[in-house]
Amino acid sequence: MSWIALHQISPTAFELPLAPPVCVGPPDRLFMFGGVGLGAALRALETVTGRPAIWATAQYESYARPGETVRFDVSERVRGNAVSQARVTATAGDREILTVVAALGRRDLPARGQWTLAPRVPPPDDCPPRALWPGRHPDDIHARVDFRIARGAMHGPGAGGARVEDGNILLWARPAPGAGPIDTAFVCVVADYVPSGVGPALGRDAGGNSLDNSIRFHRMVETRWLLCDVKIHGVAHGFAHGRMHIFAETGELIATASQSLILRLWDV
Repeated sequence: MSWIALHQISPTAFELPLAPPVCVGPPDRLFMFGGVGLGAALRALETVTGRPAIWATAQYESYARPGETVRFDVSERVRGNAVSQARVTATAGDREILTVVAALGRRDLPARGQWTLAPRVPPPDDCPPRALWPGRHPDDIHARVDFRIARGAMHGPGAGGARVEDGNILLWARPAPGAGPIDTAFVCVVADYVPSGVGPALGRDAGGNSLDNSIRFHRMVETRWLLCDVKIHGVAHGFAHGRMHIFAETGELIATASQSLILRLWDV
């Protein structure tokens, strides 16, 4: 099963019908999860260019909701010998939902190294599962991701989470049974959980709506779980900023991601 049911309708255009499993939000106001939009855009880019993603940045502009179909139009702006510079515009009807700019390619050079190291944490089976809050839509995207809490929390005190003084939480993540593989699209989905660290960092029931999602791929490797090292850098003027390092079980760095978001306080 594919994580994102993207349909190619022309050499450079794709469509994604929206349903609750790729959406998030209150049950009566679900909208496409930002990581799904980025993941779909990268799948479209890789299909058109025939090259793997190196980095991508999504700028979120509007919401798309269940029952709508999002169209992804790819423009390969520059095609070099090894690297393509490309862009995707995603629309729903006459509304622009998001824009993605990216570089894609691969160069076969022998040099290799990794200096961002995975933290030492208990294995996933020794970590408690994330508790999903009551009242959410039972088929939303949260039901498709199995999170285990290795350090900290994914919620504020109202949902049982404690404050994390240094703003650093550690999570194991994998697709729920039958939800799909760990691929580029799933990495993009997991990367969009940076806002989960905001509530624990503040010690409040808080989160946010992503303004962007930037991701840089180091090396995709096979793994049963992803280890997500989330760090909230700061909160000020109604916005928050943070990053995530994503590792395989072996400690291999898969990707790094960063986000800025509109702060939402739910305890006021």
